[in-house]
Amino acid sequence: MSTQIHEARRAPGAIDWELFGQRYWDRSPARLPAEPPVALDRIHALTVESCAPFRAGTRFWVMPDVRFLAGDGRLRAPGALLPDTGDPTLDAYLDRLDADVSGQGYLLTVSQPLLLDHALWSAVRDAISGLWRQVGWPNLPLAAEVLIGDRFTQHTGAAERPTHAALTWVLRGRMDVRLWDERGGPPPEAIADPDRPVEGARTLSAGAGELLYWPGDQRHVDTYGDRCVALRLRVPVDRGLPFTALRDLLADLVHRGQGNDETVPYFPFGPGTRIDDEDGVLPRLTALGDELRTAVTGEQLRRTLRVRWAALRSAAGLEPIPVPREGVGITRRTRFRRTSEIVRMPDGPRQEVWAVNGNVFTLPAAASDRAYAALGDGEETGADEVCRALGAGDEDRTERTVLALLDKLYRLRGIDVVEEADVVEEPGR
Repeated sequence: MSTQIHEARRAPGAIDWELFGQRYWDRSPARLPAEPPVALDRIHALTVESCAPFRAGTRFWVMPDVRFLAGDGRLRAPGALLPDTGDPTLDAYLDRLDADVSGQGYLLTVSQPLLLDHALWSAVRDAISGLWRQVGWPNLPLAAEVLIGDRFTQHTGAAERPTHAALTWVLRGRMDVRLWDERGGPPPEAIADPDRPVEGARTLSAGAGELLYWPGDQRHVDTYGDRCVALRLRVPVDRGLPFTALRDLLADLVHRGQGNDETVPYFPFGPGTRIDDEDGVLPRLTALGDELRTAVTGEQLRRTLRVRWAALRSAAGLEPIPVPREGVGITRRTRFRRTSEIVRMPDGPRQEVWAVNGNVFTLPAAASDRAYAALGDGEETGADEVCRALGAGDEDRTERTVLALLDKLYRLRGIDVVEEADVVEEPGR
């Protein structure tokens, strides 16, 4: 793959994903004028919410994840250096930070923050969906990051083998990214100095209102200018990643088949436990292999993969997803509009999978087409119309089923209520 850098020339605004897919995707780095999918003030509020649990100390294996680098190292417990509700604006936070770090450069990275705000998650999902319609939908989740840096150079992308392509919207300030091809390029230590000329290396520079892209075979070094803020999506493209995900899924299926036993599987030792005895190592390993073979050839794996794909497709790869919202009491008088795409997939002869905003549930196949058609395509419609389309009478089981379906779609943000006067809040909410 060539390391030549291209700049797409077109009016600022929405990206021409069709042109992008033809010229740049999986081919070469690019810089494009692009309106960010999220506003700077919303990014600040999201960062404050993401950082709140970390002000008390480091947390592990949770999302969002927060990391703070200052000077030449990572602060394990940045505490008060993280933004909080006492910082009314991003500038107020950065002014305070400049005083607290005594002139050092810094980088705040917030990983997977979008799950906290459905509106921002949806805006990014809608923005990136245009690309997937051109190049194909991802089969593994993306990694979203908010990056807030000031006079800081990040070398992580140089030290690690590249496995992800990157899309980086610069919302404020300036970012320089030095790139080189993984195949035959200079070693990481040769490019660590951003001022050192290195054969084969290229630099992308972007300011606010521009998008940086590089394919998944590029190592990179990021340099953040004064008060730079960016949103980055890391897209898995390495061919080995799906096999790792499948391995983990198979391990989970076998583990569940064993009753989710959490004990460490030590093999017995003593009389009658030689390697080929009935209770020895070999029969136990053979039994484990049989369980794995059953999982590989069984319907459960195929169904899990189908459901997993439907969920990921409806989320446009943006996982983890926001939690469902609070429900409302929907009656036959409630009017609504369908506001989200519904991904449908057969799930055996009698039912169908519906996926909405990364959430999955099933419906009887016999009623699925009628239910989908009755929901409309964004125009205003009513619960009563859906009930009648499915043959529901007054106060019968079918009516309750239809209203429960509409309530589920509302919770999953697949529909929005139009006439609030006809909505009765559920008791206790």
